[in-house]
Amino acid sequence: MNLNNVNKPNTREWALFNGNSKGEQNRTKFLEKHGGEFTKSPAGWRWNSGVKKTLSFVHTKKSRTIYIFTDKEGIKYITDNFEKFCRDRNINSSAMYDVINGKRKTFKGFTVERIQPKDKA
Repeated sequence: MNLNNVNKPNTREWALFNGNSKGEQNRTKFLEKHGGEFTKSPAGWRWNSGVKKTLSFVHTKKSRTIYIFTDKEGIKYITDNFEKFCRDRNINSSAMYDVINGKRKTFKGFTVERIQPKDKA
Protein backbone atom coordinates (compact mmCIF):
# COMPACT_ATOMS: atom_id res chain seq x y z
CA MET A 1 0.00 0.00 0.00
CA ASN A 2 1.37 3.38 -1.00
CA LEU A 3 0.73 5.83 1.85
CA ASN A 4 1.14 8.78 -0.50
CA ASN A 5 -2.00 7.73 -2.39
CA VAL A 6 -4.34 7.42 0.61
CA ASN A 7 -5.66 10.97 0.15
CA LYS A 8 -5.51 11.07 -3.66
CA PRO A 9 -8.98 10.62 -5.18
CA ASN A 10 -9.50 7.76 -7.64
CA THR A 11 -6.46 5.79 -6.53
CA ARG A 12 -6.69 2.21 -5.33
CA GLU A 13 -5.84 3.19 -1.75
CA TRP A 14 -8.38 6.03 -1.67
CA ALA A 15 -11.11 3.73 -3.01
CA LEU A 16 -10.50 1.25 -0.18
CA PHE A 17 -11.56 3.87 2.38
CA ASN A 18 -14.20 5.75 0.40
CA GLY A 19 -15.70 3.69 -2.38
CA ASN A 20 -17.36 0.61 -0.91
CA SER A 21 -19.33 -0.80 2.02
CA LYS A 22 -16.18 -2.06 3.76
CA GLY A 23 -14.66 1.43 3.98
CA GLU A 24 -15.18 1.70 7.75
CA GLN A 25 -13.56 -1.70 8.32
CA ASN A 26 -10.64 -0.81 6.04
CA ARG A 27 -10.13 2.54 7.81
CA THR A 28 -10.07 0.81 11.21
CA LYS A 29 -7.46 -1.74 10.10
CA PHE A 30 -5.39 0.99 8.49
CA LEU A 31 -5.41 3.09 11.68
CA GLU A 32 -4.34 0.12 13.79
CA LYS A 33 -1.33 -0.37 11.55
CA HIS A 34 -0.33 3.22 10.68
CA GLY A 35 -1.96 5.41 13.35
CA GLY A 36 -3.32 8.88 12.80
CA GLU A 37 -6.98 9.60 12.15
CA PHE A 38 -9.53 9.85 9.36
CA THR A 39 -11.72 12.93 9.02
CA LYS A 40 -14.75 13.34 6.81
CA SER A 41 -14.49 15.99 4.10
CA PRO A 42 -16.73 16.81 1.14
CA ALA A 43 -14.33 14.89 -1.11
CA GLY A 44 -14.34 11.80 1.12
CA TRP A 45 -12.41 10.50 4.07
CA ARG A 46 -8.96 12.06 4.55
CA TRP A 47 -6.18 10.50 6.57
CA ASN A 48 -4.06 12.68 8.85
CA SER A 49 -0.95 10.89 10.04
CA GLY A 50 -0.75 12.99 13.19
CA VAL A 51 2.73 14.13 12.23
CA LYS A 52 2.86 17.79 11.37
CA LYS A 53 5.15 18.58 8.53
CA THR A 54 6.66 21.95 9.25
CA LEU A 55 9.72 23.47 7.74
CA SER A 56 11.79 25.39 10.17
CA PHE A 57 15.30 26.61 9.77
CA VAL A 58 17.49 29.33 11.08
CA HIS A 59 18.92 31.47 8.33
CA THR A 60 22.37 32.72 9.09
CA LYS A 61 24.16 34.92 6.65
CA LYS A 62 26.98 33.00 5.07
CA SER A 63 30.40 34.47 5.72
CA ARG A 64 32.09 35.31 2.47
CA THR A 65 35.73 35.38 1.56
CA ILE A 66 37.12 38.91 1.30
CA TYR A 67 39.57 39.82 -1.45
CA ILE A 68 41.92 42.81 -1.33
CA PHE A 69 43.12 43.85 -4.77
CA THR A 70 46.04 46.27 -4.99
CA ASP A 71 46.84 48.02 -8.28
CA LYS A 72 50.30 49.16 -9.42
CA GLU A 73 49.73 52.62 -7.92
CA GLY A 74 49.07 51.11 -4.48
CA ILE A 75 45.31 51.73 -4.43
CA LYS A 76 43.49 48.96 -2.54
CA TYR A 77 40.09 47.64 -3.55
CA ILE A 78 38.19 45.46 -1.07
CA THR A 79 35.46 43.13 -2.37
CA ASP A 80 33.69 39.90 -1.55
CA ASN A 81 32.84 39.14 -5.19
CA PHE A 82 36.03 38.08 -6.96
CA GLU A 83 34.47 37.27 -10.33
CA LYS A 84 32.49 40.53 -10.56
CA PHE A 85 35.56 42.61 -9.70
CA CYS A 86 37.57 40.91 -12.46
CA ARG A 87 34.72 41.15 -14.98
CA ASP A 88 34.16 44.89 -14.31
CA ARG A 89 37.83 45.67 -14.93
CA ASN A 90 38.33 43.26 -17.85
CA ILE A 91 40.83 41.15 -15.89
CA ASN A 92 41.21 37.43 -16.55
CA SER A 93 39.97 35.77 -13.35
CA SER A 94 41.99 32.59 -13.98
CA ALA A 95 45.18 34.61 -14.07
CA MET A 96 44.16 36.37 -10.84
CA TYR A 97 43.59 32.98 -9.17
CA ASP A 98 47.17 32.18 -10.15
CA VAL A 99 48.21 35.34 -8.29
CA ILE A 100 46.26 34.23 -5.19
CA ASN A 101 47.81 30.75 -5.32
CA GLY A 102 51.36 32.10 -5.75
CA LYS A 103 51.91 30.94 -9.34
CA ARG A 104 52.22 34.58 -10.50
CA LYS A 105 53.32 37.72 -8.68
CA THR A 106 51.00 40.14 -10.53
CA PHE A 107 48.61 40.32 -13.44
CA LYS A 108 47.95 43.60 -15.30
CA GLY A 109 49.53 45.41 -12.36
CA PHE A 110 47.20 43.88 -9.77
CA THR A 111 48.08 41.78 -6.77
CA VAL A 112 45.41 40.13 -4.65
CA GLU A 113 45.15 38.87 -1.09
CA ARG A 114 42.46 36.51 0.19
CA ILE A 115 41.03 36.89 3.71
CA GLN A 116 39.15 33.76 4.86
CA PRO A 117 36.28 34.19 7.34
CA LYS A 118 36.72 32.39 10.65
CA ASP A 119 34.10 29.73 9.90
CA LYS A 120 35.90 28.71 6.67
CA ALA A 121 39.43 28.71 8.06
